[in-house]
Amino acid sequence: MDFTYKETELEIAQFIKLNSPTKIWWDFVTYIFDYDDFYIQLLSEPKSANTQNESDEAIIGQLTKHASSFEPNDNSELVCENKKIEEVYIVRVFLYFTIFRNYSKTEQLFNLTKRKVKTMLSTRSDPIETLKAKATGGEMEYTCHPKSDAAKKIAPRYSNLIDCGLLLKIDGEYLPAFITSNAYGFHLWDNKYFHRFKDVEEVAGQYEFIKV
Repeated sequence: MDFTYKETELEIAQFIKLNSPTKIWWDFVTYIFDYDDFYIQLLSEPKSANTQNESDEAIIGQLTKHASSFEPNDNSELVCENKKIEEVYIVRVFLYFTIFRNYSKTEQLFNLTKRKVKTMLSTRSDPIETLKAKATGGEMEYTCHPKSDAAKKIAPRYSNLIDCGLLLKIDGEYLPAFITSNAYGFHLWDNKYFHRFKDVEEVAGQYEFIKV
C-alpha cells in the first residue's frame, strides 16, 4: 500500500519550509503549525494496511491545512514560538507484518506470568500491556528503511510504504515530528521535543529522510 504524500501534502511540507509558523503545538496525536489566522495539522492517523492477516493498521502522519485559527485544548503543549524552521525532511518508512498465529497454552501462561511479575516490580499497571498479556494469539509488525534488504524481500501485496511525518531542524536542533515503530501517536524521545544531530543519526538507518 502506498501511503506516501501526494501533491497536496508535498505542497504543505514545502509551505512549512518556506514559512515558519508563529507557534508549534503538540498533544500526542497531533503536531500543530500555528499561523494565527490558519493552521496546519500533522495527525497520527490509522489506515488499513496491506497484510496477510485479517486486519492490521498502518499509522501515517497525515498533513492537512485548516482555514481557521487554532484553539489549544487542555492537552495542547507549546513546543516553541517565533522560531525559524531551517530544514524540513519527509520521513518515510517501510512496514510489514508476520502471519498471525495462535499461542500455545504454555506461551499464554508465560505471557500472563511475565506481566504479573512486571506489574509487581513496577507497582503500576498498564492496561494495554495487560490486554496484550491476555491475548491468545498475535503477529509481529516490523518497520525498516524503504531501501533496505529486508524491504526488498517482502512481497508487494504485503508491503506498506508510509510517510509517517516530518523531521524539522530548528535552532540547530531537531524536532522528530513523526510516527515511530508504527505506534499510534507522536511519542516524545526521552520526554523532550528537541534533539541533537547524533540522536537523529542513531535512527537514520531505520527511516528515509527526504529533504524538502
